[in-house]
Amino acid sequence: MPNKQPLVTVILPVYNGEKTLKATLESLLQQTFADFELLIGIDGTKDGSKDIAAAFKDERIQIFENAENIGLGPNVNKLISLASSSSKYIAMAEQDDVYVPDRLQWQVEVMEQQPEVGFVSGIAEFVSDTSNILFPGLLVQGKQFPQGEELFRFLYINQLKVVNTCMMLRKRVHQNHQLTFIDKYPNMNVDWDYVLRFSLVSKVYGIPKKLVSMNRRSVNQSVTTDKWKQFETSRQLLLDFKEEFPSLISRKDYRDALKMERKIELGYRSKVEIIVYSIYYFIVYFDTYFLKYIKIRVFKYLRK
Repeated sequence: MPNKQPLVTVILPVYNGEKTLKATLESLLQQTFADFELLIGIDGTKDGSKDIAAAFKDERIQIFENAENIGLGPNVNKLISLASSSSKYIAMAEQDDVYVPDRLQWQVEVMEQQPEVGFVSGIAEFVSDTSNILFPGLLVQGKQFPQGEELFRFLYINQLKVVNTCMMLRKRVHQNHQLTFIDKYPNMNVDWDYVLRFSLVSKVYGIPKKLVSMNRRSVNQSVTTDKWKQFETSRQLLLDFKEEFPSLISRKDYRDALKMERKIELGYRSKVEIIVYSIYYFIVYFDTYFLKYIKIRVFKYLRK
């Protein structure tokens, strides 16, 4: 029988996750903090994800299956609504990622010791085909997140610097402020929208330790591999928030945020496009970064 009074509810939305799900579940079930339930939402997937989850035979696991794909935001909301009434904290997990054994323990300790904190994240290791990178740099450098409206603007301009795959929320804050994971940006930027809104209602804390390894190798076909669709929704999110929060986001903030988005997009353009767009963006923003970027990429190509 599942734990009827867990302190933590871990939610794991799954869609076509059979390639990586086993490793994710093993890392969650081997946590040093064991007082949790694990709610898995199989979202209309036709692969072997459900069988992989069911094979663990762990009483903390509960599997919920959507007959059709309802999308990441609605799936997450559904799982949160199914959390035990006794749980105080909601911990997010993703099907591609592997969590360090102390992840939940460290987060619960922060929540229990600092009641003003409503949200805890930490450092992630981004694992690609070519490199392993720790982020966000703020926590890697031993600094802490700003708070309130300052954090809101920071995350708006610089994009999501709070690791979404290892978020832990104080359920009371989530419910009292009627927060939700929206489906306006289908499977894209769902967490960015949520964290921006959360930053305005409660304190956000970053643990300066690695909590997760994120598998983003090219063989892993997750929704985030559709980068240009993600870029399009990112630009829409920036515009939507500018219109929704005109007292918090100035014209300069919007311009700076859009410039940051353009910098990110450059890395996914062709060789010719990099030159053309870099020159164009330099003229628009008068930021020498774009000219330096051409030099960096040309040098990189010459070295191959």
